[in-house]
Amino acid sequence: MKKSYLYIILLISSLSFSSCSFVKDLTRRDTEEEVWNIEWDAESEGRPIKYRKDSDKGDKTKKSIRVPKTELTEYFKDWIGVPHVMGGMTKSGVDCSGFVYNVYKDVYGISLPRNSQDMETVVEPVDDRQKLKEGDLVFFNGRSGKVNHVGIYIKDDTFVHTSTSRGVMISNLNEKYWANIYRRGGRHPELKNKDKKNKKA
Repeated sequence: MKKSYLYIILLISSLSFSSCSFVKDLTRRDTEEEVWNIEWDAESEGRPIKYRKDSDKGDKTKKSIRVPKTELTEYFKDWIGVPHVMGGMTKSGVDCSGFVYNVYKDVYGISLPRNSQDMETVVEPVDDRQKLKEGDLVFFNGRSGKVNHVGIYIKDDTFVHTSTSRGVMISNLNEKYWANIYRRGGRHPELKNKDKKNKKA
């Protein structure tokens, strides 16, 4: 009886050790990037959902992007799905410029103007979309031809922003809706200087 009891304890211990090792191994592999799944709806917008890479094989309505684990992406994870509220500044509700304002303040320590039109005046133009970098602002035109929407570039033509219909989410600049109203990108001088310092370090 004692031998059987001892055997069971040893077996449980070995399984526990294996499970811990497996968890640590998974954590180590996922420290640089995560796979996010984006479902595009009829309005060319979608909600990002983290998923296992092989979980949606063959589903042509879904696209995956690899999101780098950076201070920016770790920060806005908690904002995904927050509803759009005009003039909002919190996780109870936020508008497009309010979200960008919070990100720049909390992630980069940069104080931006409160609305999208004024934000455009304090950044350096990035007219070539191929030269956009993570953290750059992306601006969109309204019917008047003036800026009325702003988001933050991530990578591979994706950006995070606050949609009036779906709240904080990830969209793609190549989708017809956004491509038609895209204005240009912009890089804040302080962000540009920080990038240079990081390269030197």
